[in-house]
Amino acid sequence: MGILVQGRFTDRLVEAGLLAAVVVAVLSFGGTAPQFFAVTQVIILLLGILQLAVMRRATATSVRFPVVVPSLLIALVLLQIVPLPISLAPAFRILAADADPPAHPFFTISTAPYETISHLLLLVTYLTAFYLVLVLCEERKAQRRIVLALLAIAVFEAFYGLIQYLTGWQQIFTYVKKFYLEEATGTYVNRNHFAGLLEMILPFAVVLALQQVWTLRRKMRNEPGRAKRILSSTAFPLLVFWIFLAGILFAALAFSRSRMGIISALVSLIAMLTLAGTTSLSARGRVAVGALFLLGIVGLAVWIGSDPVISRFETLSDQYNRPGQDRLSVWRDTLHLIRRHPVLGSGFGTFAVVYPSVQTAFLNNLVDHAHCDYLEIAAELGIPGAVLVFGAIFWILGRTIQRCRKSGEAYDNALSFGCLGGIVAILLHSLADFNLYIPANAVVLSIIMALAWSNANQHASSGATSAAMTWRKFDHVENGDRTLSAVLQRAGRLRARLSSPII
Repeated sequence: MGILVQGRFTDRLVEAGLLAAVVVAVLSFGGTAPQFFAVTQVIILLLGILQLAVMRRATATSVRFPVVVPSLLIALVLLQIVPLPISLAPAFRILAADADPPAHPFFTISTAPYETISHLLLLVTYLTAFYLVLVLCEERKAQRRIVLALLAIAVFEAFYGLIQYLTGWQQIFTYVKKFYLEEATGTYVNRNHFAGLLEMILPFAVVLALQQVWTLRRKMRNEPGRAKRILSSTAFPLLVFWIFLAGILFAALAFSRSRMGIISALVSLIAMLTLAGTTSLSARGRVAVGALFLLGIVGLAVWIGSDPVISRFETLSDQYNRPGQDRLSVWRDTLHLIRRHPVLGSGFGTFAVVYPSVQTAFLNNLVDHAHCDYLEIAAELGIPGAVLVFGAIFWILGRTIQRCRKSGEAYDNALSFGCLGGIVAILLHSLADFNLYIPANAVVLSIIMALAWSNANQHASSGATSAAMTWRKFDHVENGDRTLSAVLQRAGRLRARLSSPII
């Protein structure tokens, strides 16, 4: 029993520490302040070391750890910072090799090794968070707690952002904002990254409302006076509560005035509700939830005012019709970078360093991101590296879609749909922004992907789970009876008692 109690205590400690790390990252400008996000990194990495130190034997766990893609990604980034002989420079199109004599006998593929090392530590942090959630998700209740914690973080951010928008109090705690002074940004500096957080978590509030609909339909399928009984049931207040929270999250997202954030959130919700049509949820139930959700959004829009949001969409064409002052120009320049380093990239995290060599847009400004995660990752890690990153994300998304199409417990279905919506939203938003380079959002995405992976592999690992539970029953017998001989002795005594005459 002592080992079992110790394992549970460790899991609780890891869970609390991980969620605390996420809170620190989100509240500290989305993790964009290195001195604050370092706290998050230290917490997550220490929790990873702790989990490894107390990890139970492999036969005692049913977790399936994906290792191929993470290992290849880490190997690729390490290759970018490993010193190589200068004689190999021409093969990698490194200009330093043209020096005669060369200034240094070695070179690195990365044009800025320090930046690449910093981003390697970020990558290790995200992967550690991913694996920690996989271990925690062995316990079903832990999944619920993690989802509820993410929702609590998002609701806090939504209320904070709405207060900023409604009152004009444009501060992040004691920091007075200098940009986006008319939008909701929460504790983020950039409205698009604030929207990125909300759009990933909003689907969970929506699907938890759908879960209550599933519950009501199952309990009152053919009962007379069903409408009256639904209104008086205990599940109905929960339905209204989740719809209210979803409305608050979407309202804050809308008043961030992030066009791509609003579009991504709407597309992800449409995808969720469309896929829900292949499950047991009826068309009437989907329409009812959708109508209540839209009614709440319309009410909030009427109360707060929707003109600023509409005006943002009216200027959408201006962003792509000004040569040299638009994202399309940055994207074209980034394609030139990809052509220069198509295989191994220029180095993870080096975009701001190498972009000036091809810059034709915003000539009087520093362009530190490509405003397209797909292109920026391809420029820094090469095309194979981008395939690894986004291939893994799309693979988990595909497994999640397969899980959504299968029948199962209501909460499992809700969790799969929530993960589906969150991943779809951030993938769409990444087409025109750099949310994956915002540390807090990257950590949240890692957690959502771990939830999706765990839930998608739940049924495949059910046999292993049974074997693990069987092992634990023998592994944690009381009072020192942990050896096979002790177990056999107890079995012999029990057999003797059963064979004795009953008086």
